[in-house]
Amino acid sequence: MARRSQRLQKKEDALGEPQMQEMTVGTVLDSIGGLKRARDEENNQDYDEDPDDNDGESPKRKRKRSKKAVSAKSNVPSSGIDEQPPKPSTKRQRMPEEFRKVRGKLGLLERLAKDVPLDVILEVFCYLDPGDLLRLARTSKDLRGILMSKTSESIWCIARGNVEGLPPCPVDLNEPQYAHLVFESYCHICMHSGRREIILWTFRMRSCKRCLWTFPSAHIDNAYRSDHPLSVAYRYLDILPRESVQRRSSHRREEIGHTEIAERFKREYDAIETEDDRKAWLTRRSQERLAIALHSERCEKWHKTRLEVLVNDRRMERKESILTRLEEIGWRAEAEKMMDGQPYLDPFSNHKSVKQSKKLTDHGWHCIKDELVQLLSDHKAHRLVKERSSLLSSRVSSFQKIYNIILSEYDLRNPFPTIGDIFMNKVFEALVWDTPEDEALTDATIRSKLLEHLPSIIAEWRAAKIQELVEMMKKYHPTATADDLHLATTVFECKSCYANPLYYPQMFYHRCCMRNRNHRLSNERVLPIICDGPWTSTSTIDFSDRYSNRARTIVEACSVDPTTTTFNDMCAVNPLIECLTCKRDGWDAGRYFMRWPLPINHDSGHDLNVNNLGEEEGKNIVAFEPSISSESGSPICCAYCHKEQTTSISSLVLHLKDEHIDIIDLEEVKDCYKLQELQQHWYWNPRISLNWMGQAFRYNEPLPIPAPLALE
Repeated sequence: MARRSQRLQKKEDALGEPQMQEMTVGTVLDSIGGLKRARDEENNQDYDEDPDDNDGESPKRKRKRSKKAVSAKSNVPSSGIDEQPPKPSTKRQRMPEEFRKVRGKLGLLERLAKDVPLDVILEVFCYLDPGDLLRLARTSKDLRGILMSKTSESIWCIARGNVEGLPPCPVDLNEPQYAHLVFESYCHICMHSGRREIILWTFRMRSCKRCLWTFPSAHIDNAYRSDHPLSVAYRYLDILPRESVQRRSSHRREEIGHTEIAERFKREYDAIETEDDRKAWLTRRSQERLAIALHSERCEKWHKTRLEVLVNDRRMERKESILTRLEEIGWRAEAEKMMDGQPYLDPFSNHKSVKQSKKLTDHGWHCIKDELVQLLSDHKAHRLVKERSSLLSSRVSSFQKIYNIILSEYDLRNPFPTIGDIFMNKVFEALVWDTPEDEALTDATIRSKLLEHLPSIIAEWRAAKIQELVEMMKKYHPTATADDLHLATTVFECKSCYANPLYYPQMFYHRCCMRNRNHRLSNERVLPIICDGPWTSTSTIDFSDRYSNRARTIVEACSVDPTTTTFNDMCAVNPLIECLTCKRDGWDAGRYFMRWPLPINHDSGHDLNVNNLGEEEGKNIVAFEPSISSESGSPICCAYCHKEQTTSISSLVLHLKDEHIDIIDLEEVKDCYKLQELQQHWYWNPRISLNWMGQAFRYNEPLPIPAPLALE
């Protein structure tokens, strides 16, 4: 405890014992409950001193006397009349003897307690926390007399309320003892501070990791014998406090007991004479144990939260210090980009050198500087590559969107290159890859470039790819030419997915032929994965002899020349074909009919009846035939503007009226109820699969109407 100023003590002895005056504190004292300051400490009842907790004070240690002070006492100059006056010393003047043992600047805290009005002192106390009050009470006797008085309890309550979330003071502790337990950090067993202490809330004490081994296990407590009556109460009434601790990191948690508390309870129990008093004592101790356990649980939760906040604050302070150091060497901007969008989850904040609660020092910074710079350097390189890839993907997406808009204005029955084929051209490759990053590519620029170079690219590409298909046909028909690709008997198939048969130009829109397998352009540039790759037929599609023969059979059954009839000619003929094998009886009974080109992909072992229906029978079937439908969203295209359409007859009629009223005959269109009746105004979308070009239907012959009965 700090010593009082001897200068002030002599002043008090000269003036005599000062008379104490009673003062009030205005609004503060009103909330405190009428606290009065009285100089006569005999009339005030202080807090009970507990030798176990050292009256809420920190452990005292002996201070070593310096050799300099010992030698100063022995070198006292002798006095004499004939001696010459000492020469003025050039050394620093020594502190007078009466002020040498005064800590601080001549006892300012004691002057504060004596000279400052009490209401001001109490007002200041209301803004502190219990830990501050506890340390203030150890500075001078006057402050101790104020704060350790029972009448100052309201001051402690207000100070405790300044600590957010702190549970109220338990009934078994007073306010200073509670503050000592919560805010004083040292082991109550070995009296060492600076170690990692664990608060044993139910024991009302702190212990370091080393001293935890001095506590016995709760299940083998040596305080009682197994035959002692309190042992039964200990087991079943839960009287003795216990703490769950983890003594070693590799072991599970275990419960420990407190020997001194157990011995004190034993003495109390043995001092009780009657059985009824013992039962009452057991009941009371059990209730107290439950209350302490509940309060300890709340305190432990608050303490963990407080430690987490404290650790997070220290980590934030360390991270900010690191960012400041990085700013000096030019890496802070990269660190902030690394943290952008991922607070507390980014690699920088979670780095082992950053995610620490230890204060950053100059030595610590030099130890982690190179590692952090390397981390940020690698991140910058990765970020630049990622940003470059994102920029290229964005530009490619813009090209894909504009190119699809342009293609929607062309007849899709003529093949078009993919966006991957477009980027094979040097002009568009340079436009995407060589344009500076700070220069944006607008949609107008992309469209103008496409319209300028697209005709020549399409002409060159189309001739080369058509020749590839002709070479495939020549393996089966050596005299095949490019005109034979349009025939109804020319069918291809995919060797990769074994999908439906492919007619010209369906193979140019088939997904397997435009896969992007990290296709490389010039200068080791790679196409972004979001776009289609260049169209290729190598090891993907081939001429199908089996599908071609089946198509030839159907074409010949329709009485047309298979050497000149094209796919579109067969769509115009639109033959009605019946599968005799698929005819059924029962609830889903009926004859099975299809339109071209569905029979090509029908089961090869089934018997088909092509144009072998009577005139009257054919009319009846056509009358019951539904309008063409498809599972595809846009299976047809307008024959004039080439926009994709649905199979809804009303939607197509509305489109023709709105967009092509000057081409079509309005009277012819408005009376149509089936899509088949508008065959000349649309064509099948070559982007869809063959089996989505319409749907088969069943026909049940109507039952004959019975003749009316003749009336007699």
